[in-house]
Amino acid sequence: MSTKRSPLVTRARLRPLALAPVLALAAGAAAAGAGHDSAMHQGTWVTLKGENAVAPLGDHTKWPAGKGMTYVSATPDGKRVFATSAAEDTIYAYDAHSGRLLARIPVGKTPKGIKVDRKGRYAIAADEGAGTITVIDVASLKPVKTIAVGPMPHNSVLSPDNRTLYVTLQGGRSVAVVDMERLEKVGELPAGTAPHNVDISPDGVRLFVANNASMDLTVIDIEAGRVIKRIPLSPPHYGVDVTPDGRYVLVTGIAGKVVTVIDARTLEVVKRIEVGQGPHGVRASADGRRAYVAVTGPGKVAVIDLERLEVSGWLEPGKTPFWVAVRGNT
Repeated sequence: MSTKRSPLVTRARLRPLALAPVLALAAGAAAAGAGHDSAMHQGTWVTLKGENAVAPLGDHTKWPAGKGMTYVSATPDGKRVFATSAAEDTIYAYDAHSGRLLARIPVGKTPKGIKVDRKGRYAIAADEGAGTITVIDVASLKPVKTIAVGPMPHNSVLSPDNRTLYVTLQGGRSVAVVDMERLEKVGELPAGTAPHNVDISPDGVRLFVANNASMDLTVIDIEAGRVIKRIPLSPPHYGVDVTPDGRYVLVTGIAGKVVTVIDARTLEVVKRIEVGQGPHGVRASADGRRAYVAVTGPGKVAVIDLERLEVSGWLEPGKTPFWVAVRGNT
């Protein structure tokens, strides 16, 4: 999540050497939903768990990846994309312009969340099976440090000043705090039971943590180090995104059918938007006008109009879309 608005990347063009394998996976891919200009969706990527691939939205290509693809993140400039193969203990790194695979980066056991920091220096993998995070240098595409953080780290978010990383510890009831200058764990914050995904307010004051076992969203006052509200949610497991303008918190639940829209200031639920069975990944566009929701059941991405708070269209990138990355909204 970011407060900066960034221009969308241009339409991806494939390099000749990468064309054959990409086209092979692209067979049968559906175009954007009726009424949608594909250009508006560029700079957005989704993992396809059912196809072992990553797909750029607003395009008709798919990038071959590994087994058990889960999370995806992009650099702030939109030039590189990182995606997680939980089954291979590997991060796949791509050139976002061409779709060319740049590297397969080994990390800790069962990596889940991947997050590129706000300066584009590091990509951080949450190694759920190892109790660690792996810090990857974006320029060299090599791991630079492994940091023990606690039981079952699942995903993370950076503070707006990029100095602090917050990591959900799904094996407990807390969020690990990592100093990104020293690359060391420096503490923990309380959350709910089995904290899963997390985002932060644009001012860096509050964390929003979706918890699988307690089935709620815990709102954490970072400075005070305490939970200030618990908001009941639909069945887990969850995706969560704070819109870049700080207006809404969007929470999905893969066992349900809705996206819960919460006013980020009043902390009240303002609407539940039905999108079909199995919503998980959710990310707002950098301009805050729409949100993308990966809906695993029907294999579609719902596009939500954030002014009207309703589904305005559908994209069909491939089988079992799972997580979404948007340039300008880390």
